[in-house]
Amino acid sequence: MGLGVSWCRGALGQPAERAAYVGVETSAETGLSRASFFSTSGARLGQAPLDFRAHGMAEHGRRLAVFPRQPGDRFALVDTETLEIRSVVTAPADRHFFGHGAFTRDGQHLLVTENDLETLQGGIGVYDTAGPMRRIGQIALPGPGPHEIARQPDRDIFHIALGGLETHPAYGRTPLNLHAFRSQIVTLDFDRGALNQLGHWAGTEGISLRHLAMDHRGRLYIGGQIKSAERAAGEAVLWLVENDRVERLEPDASLGGYVSSVSAHGAQALVSSKETGLALRLDGPRTVEVQRLDGAGAVALGPGLCAASGFRLLDLNGARVEALPRHEFDNHGLAMG
Repeated sequence: MGLGVSWCRGALGQPAERAAYVGVETSAETGLSRASFFSTSGARLGQAPLDFRAHGMAEHGRRLAVFPRQPGDRFALVDTETLEIRSVVTAPADRHFFGHGAFTRDGQHLLVTENDLETLQGGIGVYDTAGPMRRIGQIALPGPGPHEIARQPDRDIFHIALGGLETHPAYGRTPLNLHAFRSQIVTLDFDRGALNQLGHWAGTEGISLRHLAMDHRGRLYIGGQIKSAERAAGEAVLWLVENDRVERLEPDASLGGYVSSVSAHGAQALVSSKETGLALRLDGPRTVEVQRLDGAGAVALGPGLCAASGFRLLDLNGARVEALPRHEFDNHGLAMG
């Protein structure tokens, strides 16, 4: 295991003039974000200003969906070639968004994690993307607080981190069931409309499972955040699911009880923690390498791309890019294409 200034170096991929990575930069003055596009060499290619604080993103073809930080009530659809905002989609009056979504493989549907403000239970909003984006239904989830949703690389099976925390905008982001919440992973077979609960794992007490990604070997990496230190057993907040076997990982490099972001591609994954300022490269349960970044947040892996950012600095294929003046990078970025 190495501890280096940069392990996102030497990657080759798309032409320099084409956008390969998109990150979120948020103004310290206004609290508003912009989606910023970069080449594989780290060159800035353009920006799409937004009228909300952004968080996660999802891409299909020329369409980039940018979701708001919880408890946002609208998301934007950006054209990745013109960088123009095609449309802004507003949540139903009894819903808010949790900052994440994912397209189906054919791009015909967009699935978005939501909160039901009456029941405080989680749901998935289903949007038809053929023509103007429109909401066509919803899927109820077996608990509150869904956060990230990620699709398997080769089929329309989605994994959802059901964080377990009941929240309501009237109380900000304060959990209302901290003393008793439980978190779990739920799998959705979109074509069949079938939900499968992976159950409440031992060791997840007091931990909200938040972020996840699957590599091309079918290994699911899951990161959590300690929300109740009294109930949590230790600081390990990283899990690996492989061939139906669930393993709680305890890497040598501490994540401080907090995972900011997870990304996977090929046979590896990147996991970050802004609490300890570390980003880990993993191959299954094995830690391959570690990078230090102040406020380590967004990580992204893709064809010919490796990216990790802290509060003020983005490491993209070894190139160092500073955030815009009076801006910070958010916890999520996206490898494009």
